[in-house]
Amino acid sequence: MTITPSSSVNNAATASAGAAKGTSKDQFLKLFLAQLQNQNPLEPMQDRDFLMQLAQFTQVENAEEMTRTLQQLQTLVTATQATTLLGKQVVALPEGEASSVEGKVSAVRFTADGIRLIVGGKEVRVQNILQVSG
Repeated sequence: MTITPSSSVNNAATASAGAAKGTSKDQFLKLFLAQLQNQNPLEPMQDRDFLMQLAQFTQVENAEEMTRTLQQLQTLVTATQATTLLGKQVVALPEGEASSVEGKVSAVRFTADGIRLIVGGKEVRVQNILQVSG
């Protein structure tokens, strides 16, 4: 396989697009290393092409870090919202049930599946709260 500078730029753009769609940075690095190993020694990758790919890799890493940070922030906001509901009268729809439940929020549970409230003895997702009363 021979990679010319123009094809390496196209491959980097494809890899970057793939990374934006969920391709991991490990896969991006594997593709990048394969390009370096299989380049034509008589026409090596230009410095600018190499720097462009490194810059794209940095963008992928930054996007992944930003996603992780936003997910943590979302969890924190949901936890804060859930704890402020303690003792409040709510109407909620328990999962898998057609009718709503009404009662005071007696507890907040933090599980691997998300944050749950205990309302009238039933477990309810924070997102399934329909009404809150003081």
